[in-house]
Amino acid sequence: MKGRVEKGGKRILKKEKGSLTIFVLSTMLVVLGVIFVAYFSMMNKLSSQEDEIRKIYEEYNVSDDEMKQIYDETLEELNTLPKADGNQENNIVVNDSLGNKIEVPKGFKVVNTNDNVEEGIIIEDVSAKDDITKGSQFVWIPVGTIKTSKGDVTINLDRYTFAEITGNETSMGEKEIKKNNGDIYEEISSNIYKNITARNIEIFKKKVADGEAKGFYLGRYEARDGVAESTRNNSTNDNNQVVTKADKFVYNYVTQNQAATLSRNMYGETEDFTSDLVNSYAWDTILVFIQKCSGDTRYSQQASLNTGSIASKGTTNDVKCNIYDIASNCWEWFTETSKNQEYCCTLRGGGVNDKSFLADSRYAGTIALSDLYSSFRPIIYL
Repeated sequence: MKGRVEKGGKRILKKEKGSLTIFVLSTMLVVLGVIFVAYFSMMNKLSSQEDEIRKIYEEYNVSDDEMKQIYDETLEELNTLPKADGNQENNIVVNDSLGNKIEVPKGFKVVNTNDNVEEGIIIEDVSAKDDITKGSQFVWIPVGTIKTSKGDVTINLDRYTFAEITGNETSMGEKEIKKNNGDIYEEISSNIYKNITARNIEIFKKKVADGEAKGFYLGRYEARDGVAESTRNNSTNDNNQVVTKADKFVYNYVTQNQAATLSRNMYGETEDFTSDLVNSYAWDTILVFIQKCSGDTRYSQQASLNTGSIASKGTTNDVKCNIYDIASNCWEWFTETSKNQEYCCTLRGGGVNDKSFLADSRYAGTIALSDLYSSFRPIIYL
């Protein structure tokens, strides 16, 4: 911070090369606090206080430009996202310029270091452990109260239903969710049929809600095949490494069991972080995040934006908070259970072949279902 505040020729504040030169610490704090209040008020154009603010400016001999410089440099110092450069030896907690905390796993870097949480913080795998997964990207999904450019926003980790007209969410928690066709869905902790449930849904909920930085990561793209050199079909290897990279082909022609196994094995379960197939708490919380931070308050009711055929490398027009294709392209397998012995697996999201399916839709499938329209998406939690 190169700017300074002076009164009567006495230097109150100056910062050079990371050190503070302080005339009187208490005076500095009081004066700086008063000036920041004044500046924020000016930024918000509170006309009733302009005369008082102007007197403060004159008394401390601070111009608008100088105050803006101090303000901008302070925000820059608050932003510690660049510290997560992939070279950290352990998971690291960093802040955006608004003070929101983000925990970045070991071996990942933050891609968009000048953005804030509301815009979707992207991390990328830069570790050398697996050259195939290297480059995979995930987006931070915050939980709790976050600061945005328009004020504080609260995003609770939960299962929800969404109103058709308004998009407003209703908390469902552990309750069964019943659809008009009679299907019943529940996020259960153990297999009662043959679908694969979450690794441990209670541990997921606890880690996401109780960490220093509250949240988890969602694959930025629908799952992609890290090995295939052309679009997948029903004879493509089901065990190819899953990645989340824009330039790879969509990982379709996969069953729910295969999707869960691939997601779990992407990074495994370590002391640093865990990978798994997305669950219903994660998906519904993602929809709340998007609706509260992207400006699209009815995104849960969005149908697929691509029509006619699957986009083999995903779409380019369904992007919210840096996340692609929540409402578009492929249906996505989940760990949620449909309480029907034959149709026990759950798919979510919009699909290219049916405009009646929306971002918040749930529909049941068999354990054998594996086709062009079915994909999945991994999550990471710490």
